[in-house]
Amino acid sequence: MPKDFSAPIIIRHSARAKHLRLVVKPAGVELVVPPTMAEAQALEFLHRHRVWAERKISELRGRLVERPPAPSLLEPGATVPFQGREVPLVIGEAAGRRARIDYDGSFQISLPKGSPEQSELWAKSALFAWIKDWLQGEAARLIARHAVRFGLYPRELRIKQMKSRWGSCGPRNDINLNWLLAFAPPSVLEYVIVHELCHIRYRDHSAQFWNLVSAHLPRWAQERQWLKSNGGELLRRFA
Repeated sequence: MPKDFSAPIIIRHSARAKHLRLVVKPAGVELVVPPTMAEAQALEFLHRHRVWAERKISELRGRLVERPPAPSLLEPGATVPFQGREVPLVIGEAAGRRARIDYDGSFQISLPKGSPEQSELWAKSALFAWIKDWLQGEAARLIARHAVRFGLYPRELRIKQMKSRWGSCGPRNDINLNWLLAFAPPSVLEYVIVHELCHIRYRDHSAQFWNLVSAHLPRWAQERQWLKSNGGELLRRFA
């Protein structure tokens, strides 16, 4: 390990990696090493980029300190950014032992009696369950619209809680979507779906891949920028 590096280093050898990747996180750095590269080469790469990596770690840690804690769903006047616009979230008391959620332009969640910590978990769980069902149908509609054009048909669609990705396309053409996409504008959800559909044809981010994305959504770049600018806040609020 480089003795002059000021943060923890994790070295992960990956049989699937084609290139060396340096992943910077607040806790330190991760080196993802392909099978064709020796560990010593990866550490030498880190040494050459030490100043840059330490600066990025410092920036990430500074952002964590500056950010206030995510607002509670139980706070009076709480809202949820459903489809990119803040809608009211009203918390009430459930008659039974199960949480219940309804939506009629605002989210109304009825919770059983419990501690504030338990109620927060119940509220998030109820919200996830409702969003999962809604997003499954909405995403299926968008897939049907775009898949037919170039024969990009997924095997299965799954809505998941994902910590760092907005979507993925598996080796068997299964598409996974982050449930938080329901909180982004509809055009952003459409972009992520198109992005993953195009990975059925191209598994990389080559020029051919982006040309295929553009054939579906000529203005995809602004939706991608929305995620870069606002996605971190969604993750912070609902992680």
